[in-house]
Amino acid sequence: MTRAITKNDAISHPFTLTAHDKKAVYLYGLTEGTKTRIFIAQSHDGLDFSKASEIEIVSGKRSVALKNCDVRSFFAYGGVYYLAYVHTVRGRGYMMIAQSEDMRRFEVIKKDVDLPSNAACIISSYKHKKRFLSYYGDRSIAVTASSDLVSWHTSGELLSPRKGHFDDGALRVIGTLLIDQGILVLYESKSKKATRTVKVGAALFSLDKPYMPPLWRSDAPIWEEVIGKKDYPERFLGAVIIEHALHIYWVSAEGEVIAKSINLVSSGLVRAKVIRQLKRHHKNPIIEPKLDSVWEKEATFNPAALHLDGKIHLLYRAIGENGMSVLGYASSEDGFTISERLDRPVFTLVHPFEGAQRNTLPASSYVSGGSWAGCEDPRLTHIGNRIYMTYVLFDGHHAPGVALTSIGVKDFLKKNWKWKKPVLISKPGEIQKNWMIFPEKINGRYAVLHSITPKISIEYIDSLDDEKLVIESMKMPGVDEHRWDNIVRGAGAPPLMTKYGWLVLYHAMDKRDPNRYKVGAMILDHHNPAKILHRCTYPILEPSAAYENHGAKSGVVYVCGAVIKEDTLFVYYGGADSVVCVATENIDEFLGDLTKQIEYKTNKPSPPKKINKPKQK
Repeated sequence: MTRAITKNDAISHPFTLTAHDKKAVYLYGLTEGTKTRIFIAQSHDGLDFSKASEIEIVSGKRSVALKNCDVRSFFAYGGVYYLAYVHTVRGRGYMMIAQSEDMRRFEVIKKDVDLPSNAACIISSYKHKKRFLSYYGDRSIAVTASSDLVSWHTSGELLSPRKGHFDDGALRVIGTLLIDQGILVLYESKSKKATRTVKVGAALFSLDKPYMPPLWRSDAPIWEEVIGKKDYPERFLGAVIIEHALHIYWVSAEGEVIAKSINLVSSGLVRAKVIRQLKRHHKNPIIEPKLDSVWEKEATFNPAALHLDGKIHLLYRAIGENGMSVLGYASSEDGFTISERLDRPVFTLVHPFEGAQRNTLPASSYVSGGSWAGCEDPRLTHIGNRIYMTYVLFDGHHAPGVALTSIGVKDFLKKNWKWKKPVLISKPGEIQKNWMIFPEKINGRYAVLHSITPKISIEYIDSLDDEKLVIESMKMPGVDEHRWDNIVRGAGAPPLMTKYGWLVLYHAMDKRDPNRYKVGAMILDHHNPAKILHRCTYPILEPSAAYENHGAKSGVVYVCGAVIKEDTLFVYYGGADSVVCVATENIDEFLGDLTKQIEYKTNKPSPPKKINKPKQK
């Protein structure tokens, strides 16, 4: 398009550019004096806007004489087209909504709409729970929603500038696009320093939970380029995806409308897949407290799992009326239905901390999951003819630490609970949890996974029967502030071997969504498990069901066991520190998604293109 569209002293005002029905839709105005005429042009390739038609806005039966009009958004839903525009009367601007069925004659349906002028980029062809949505921001990005297009309600901050990243300046939305994976929000990061470098980032929001922090956010700009003073963006008009190209449009300092086209194949977007969330079993919870049982009447949760001899065996943490945590046993043949559940605990606190003076906590100052003492959060690993169990040992006085015990496979299957005397393997005086053992030797040695933050920490040992074994572990807060898992709590179930490497599930929290435990997944290298090969870009399980939010601790899904049975991944977890639950997914599809997470690559600069001048009808 040329710098300006002129006709009898009329001046072109580019309004907005958006996508509809696989076409780019461009709206602009021609102003003579104070009167504005509005035109609409469509393009199949996003660059050729050679034909345009004038549209009419009416109120009742009268045509509206538009003065100093500014169209902020064009969107569609259910076969109806809408305009959100500002109409200035006596020096005051009013946000109006008009609708049309033919994209020619728009009738005003809402007046003086309570929609921020910078939030008028309403998402087309989409509603969430009968509400229209619009992402916007001046410094940070939020979303606003309305069911009637008049009253709008705004979320809290969803995206903010990231110190030390490309997007450390003020964030402004330049386009919102519906793609198969969710809602893709493109934003510009504007630095305070005078520069002609354009930096555009992207974030992906869930279609089901658009008010939550993003599923993914780009670590690098999807587009970064130095643009000359003449063509530098004064303001962005929008963005569209047509076939294999993302087009971003803006108005230059000299009034020209310019498009930047990014090849989606090279950017990785067309190949991107977002890992699916686990599917909860419809009969959850599968184990609940027994009110007539003294030792498990308060809570049953956080189960270890082992697939052995055709069954899935569960050792779950139980709390009785005395506030002690013990371990109970249950098994299932199909992975969902409990076929056997013993009426007595199979492991209790028999050997508390022994030996030298230890750093202690005052009695009862530490409470975990409603328990004052006992055996917590077991993990089971089968190696050779023995089953090893790590668990959290807490005697009510000393700092809780990780203990190790084992039992013969034959005794386990016969329910002869001949556990080996436990050994405290964490450093005395330190609070330690979430340790587990790899199910096979790595480079000839046993491997104990004891931390995953700020890096994967594994202790390699020659024997799991060393009674003097003590492992020092250092946990630190996560450093990826922009990720959903910026507070990593620890690993969940013992690693599972897959064709891609070790599958590790883990617990994490988000500072923007505090006090809610969520589950993530990562793949570690088979021979060097300290190396992360793949990591999920958003949680695979988060507390949304009633039984995960009503109990001893609201907002908790806590994984201690997982198995692969035939073609299904079974994940066993505690809900709200009160009940035992299970969630599943096809293992091949799950791993396929996990290994194909969204990754954008910075594109090599290519000259922006000026779009052609529309010819009005």
